[in-house]
Amino acid sequence: MITREATIQDWDKLRAFFIKIYRANHPLHKLEFWEWQYGNAKYGRSFICLNNNQEVVGHVGANFQGGLAWIINVYLDVECRGQGVLGKLYALARNYYPLAATAANEAGLGLYRNMRWIRYYDLVRYVKVNPKLEDQSFKSVCRNIEVNIEDLLDAKSHYFQQPGVKGLVFNDGSQAVSQENVGGLRAVNIVDINAFEEQAWALGYRWIDYITSWNNLETKKLAKNNWALDYKNVVPWRLNPIEENYFCDITFLSEKPLDNEFVVNRNFSDHGRIGSL
Repeated sequence: MITREATIQDWDKLRAFFIKIYRANHPLHKLEFWEWQYGNAKYGRSFICLNNNQEVVGHVGANFQGGLAWIINVYLDVECRGQGVLGKLYALARNYYPLAATAANEAGLGLYRNMRWIRYYDLVRYVKVNPKLEDQSFKSVCRNIEVNIEDLLDAKSHYFQQPGVKGLVFNDGSQAVSQENVGGLRAVNIVDINAFEEQAWALGYRWIDYITSWNNLETKKLAKNNWALDYKNVVPWRLNPIEENYFCDITFLSEKPLDNEFVVNRNFSDHGRIGSL
């Protein structure tokens, strides 16, 4: 078996692999999304294992943000496990940056425990519902709305170039993803919380959320402005498709200790990609 970095020439093999391992209509079934995620070495790379038939039997992806290689899209065919393949694929990612991960499932957590990774407090998600709404029930808050956002649309950043994402830059410089189909905004970067909220509510949004690591002191400003942890609100984490009462459970790990000042942003790893939005 061969392990190496994938290129666009591997797409047909990659697509066959992704169709085999992922649910229908997964973003990685489309070349456009793969190119966004892995096509630019500044932002990410895809690493594969090929069997003797030149078929992809293993994959490790890495998203490059914050000086780290965030490990994503990990899968290895059963017959190839226990042979050190994942270790070789992780080593290819490590050649770029130190390793970290969010949103690890149970299998991933077991793998990282065996690799002696460090697990931190889970990511925290804060939510604020438009205080002008009289009915703050799930059905009222998380419903389709019409908003006039043409003047705010922005695709300058790599994150906002993600297929299917509507990136907005507000008057104060805050950045967010519009999900008007479920009534809300997913904040990426908040500059002036009061100005950001005021403009969001004026546009007609019914809620805003923000996800980060527990040690981000900016969350104190959110709490002061009556934002609350997501499980205390009616807006679920999973919105594509929407799952009522499913709240944030995003893990956060790294291979080596991180600086105390390091905080996780929405555009790190893949907890902010379209499948999680």
